[in-house]
Parts: sequence; structure tokens; C-alpha cells
Amino acid sequence: MGRIFYIVLATAVVLLGSGAISVYIGKKFNTSEDWDVGGRALPLYVTVGSQFATVMGGGMLVAHVGLGYSSGWATLTYGILLSGVMFILSFFAQWLRTQEFTTIPDILERFYGKSKTLTLVAVLATIIVPFGWICTQLVAVSKLFSNLLGVSPVILIIIFAAISLLFVLPAGLASVAWTDFIFSCLMIVVSIGSLVFAFKMGGGITNIFSNLPVETKAFPQSMTSVGWPTILIWMFAILPGGLTNQMYYQRIGAVKNIKDAKKSLIYSGLLILFAEFWAIYLGFSIRSMAPNLQPEMASAWFLNKLPIWFLAIYSGFLVATIISTIDSAIQTVVVNFTTDILGKVIKTDTMSSKKRLHISRVFALGVTAAAVIIAIIFPEALKLLVLTYAFSASVLLAPIFLGYFFKESNFLTVQGVVASMSFGFLACLSGFLLKTTIPYVLLGILSSFISLIVVSKFTKRESEVAEEELNS
Repeated sequence: MGRIFYIVLATAVVLLGSGAISVYIGKKFNTSEDWDVGGRALPLYVTVGSQFATVMGGGMLVAHVGLGYSSGWATLTYGILLSGVMFILSFFAQWLRTQEFTTIPDILERFYGKSKTLTLVAVLATIIVPFGWICTQLVAVSKLFSNLLGVSPVILIIIFAAISLLFVLPAGLASVAWTDFIFSCLMIVVSIGSLVFAFKMGGGITNIFSNLPVETKAFPQSMTSVGWPTILIWMFAILPGGLTNQMYYQRIGAVKNIKDAKKSLIYSGLLILFAEFWAIYLGFSIRSMAPNLQPEMASAWFLNKLPIWFLAIYSGFLVATIISTIDSAIQTVVVNFTTDILGKVIKTDTMSSKKRLHISRVFALGVTAAAVIIAIIFPEALKLLVLTYAFSASVLLAPIFLGYFFKESNFLTVQGVVASMSFGFLACLSGFLLKTTIPYVLLGILSSFISLIVVSKFTKRESEVAEEELNS
């Protein structure tokens, strides 16, 4: 009972302190632009902290520590792909910031013009990853705290979903980003402290490594220990899926100084690599002490071995980490509904900022309720996350990046983009269901790229002929 009391107390302190800041931000920043992109006024350090806190999440705490536990340095392979997303986006960051985009459908509209069909398909593809993130974080929290507190996983999912809403509702991205920054500072401090405890519990780094299987600790050999089929799925899902993750684009658009857009992504990528090394060494430490665990239960086992005072602090760290991802994902999904569906498809241009904020909060409630249901039904964190990345990449990667490279040529057409998205999705789904030897995400991406070029070529020719006939 004493342990539960201290855990709840530390968690309450973290939530109340950051919650008070969230409410303050909500009073200071209360426009629809504040909700969507933080008023485009976030300092560099806040943007970096928010990117890092958003990426880290419960997947890092459960799935990545579990991967370090079972497969060693393969976790770094995963992390290189995650940080690679930030490094690649940094090349386009300044251009993206100067265009003042709000959503991915905004970017596609800039490349291909206005189209309700394109917007609808793009919205569905865009929300796949952030919605999947909400579900995986809720799954993570149920795995971490269920045994520790003796509370039903379903109840924990509902409680944490409700708490996450409290950080979104005041001011959308403005309140989310500032509280994420605070959470990220806590994450860095406590993660370092947790490694100190893990090394001490395991008898020192030398003793820990002596207890590990050779295939787990060997570097760089164990970077491929999960097998090349799995690595290929990561490569063609995590990297392209990250490049189509709207949460990253929003923070690029939210940074105050245009010149800081590139820096924010480079610094975020470096912090992600730091987090992956943390997950690896924590996984190593747990494996050396308890070699027969299910990998996704490694973090939960570690929690039960900590002294009460640090367990309470660490629990606050876990809560901060998970909530930082959930609230970011809720906010970005809501922006797609309000900015793209309401603003571009239904065209509610005359809606006041106050009314739009109210609708955003209502949508936030609906999105969170839907995620709770999915998290209860599908409790496989890493598998679900990789699947959402795959579908997002299959639908959006070609339209975004071919659109960028052909933005001055007018070669690509709306018909080509819609075909690209449709064929990408169908090819990815078919490969997944048929369990093809070629990674299903690769099938989706290739189909999307090819159909975008081919259909654009033929529809461009048709439009040119029609224009010539009209002029004659």
C-alpha cells in the first residue's frame, strides 16, 4: 500500500505541475492558430523538447527496452531509422517553415491544387500513424502499471486517456508543446538515473555484459539479430512512415525562427539516438538479472525492483513520457478534422476562432474514445505501430516527396495522386494479408510511386489535348 501511495503521489505532482502550466498556456494562447501550430511562435528549445518527447513515448519504454532485452544492438538499428527521419526532414525544414503549412493535406494542396477527393484520402492516410500512436501508448501504460498497481489494464487505459485530454484541451499544440518540453527534461534526468540504478543492481557494466548471450551483446553483429526480413520491414515502414508523420511537420511549422527549423530536427535526432542507447543498456541490465522474461515485460520487471523513492520518481517519468505522445497525437488528428475536413471539404470559412476551438475540443473527445476502444481490442504495441507506419508510407510518401521535387514542373496531376494513394494502400494491404516474401510496405511504396508517374503522364496528356481543343 505504501508503494502505491508514493507512486500516485509522485505522478500527481508531475501531472498537477505540468497541468497548471497547460492551463496557463491555454489562457495566454487561445486562438485556432495556437491550437493548430502553437501560434508559429515556439522557441527552439521547446520545439526540440516536444519533438523528442513525442517520439520517445511508451513504445520506447516498453517495446524498445524489450527489444534491447531480447535482441541487443538491433534496437540501435531501429533508432537509426527513427533519428534518420529527423535528419532527412532537416534538408526540407526551412522551405516547409516558410510555406507556413498546418497539415500534410496543406502540403499536397500546394503541390497539386485544391481537390476534395485528394483532401479526404490524404486525411485518412495522415491520421493513421498518430492514431496508432495513441493506441500504442495506451497499451504501453496498461502493460507497465497493471501489475505494479494491481489495477485492470482496461481501467488504466481509460484513466490515462482522460488525463492526456487535460493537456490537449486548453490550447492544442501550444499547451502540448510547452508541457512536452517539461516532460522531456524530466525524461533525460530520470533516464540517466535509471541506468545508474540498473548498473548497480546488475553488479556493474562488466558483470552485466558477462551474463549476456554472445548473440545479444556482440557489436555490430547483433544489430541484425532480428533478421533481415524484419529489418527490411522497419526500413520501409519506420523511415518512410516517419517522413509522412504529420506531428513532425506541425512542429517544423510551429518553430518561431525560420532558421531554427533545421536545427530543431538535428538536435531532436541526436536526442532520439541517446534514448535508444538508454533502451539498449537498460535492456542489457534487465536481461543479465532476469534472463527468462517476456521481452515486453522487461520494463515492468525493472519497476518492481526499484527502491520506493526512485520508483515513485520513475513512475512520474513513465507517465510524462506516455502522455507526451498521446496528447501530441490527439492534437494532430483533431487538426486534420478541423483544418482539412471542415475547412476544405465542408468549407466552414466563416466559422469564428472561438467556435472552431470548441469543435476541436469535441473532436478531441471523440478521437480519444475511439483510441481507447482500439487499444483494448488490439494490445500489441510494436506490431500495431509498424503496421500504421507501413500504410502511411504506402499512401503518402510518393505524393509528398515527388510533389516536392516536381513542384515547379506541373507534371504530376491530381488524378495521378489519387491513383498513387489508392494503389499504394491496396498493394500494402494485399501484401500484408497474403504474407508475401517481399515486404508489404515495399509493395505499397513501389505501387504508389509507379502509379503516380504513369497516371500523371496519361492524365496530363488528356488535359493538354482538351486545352488545345478549347483554344482552337
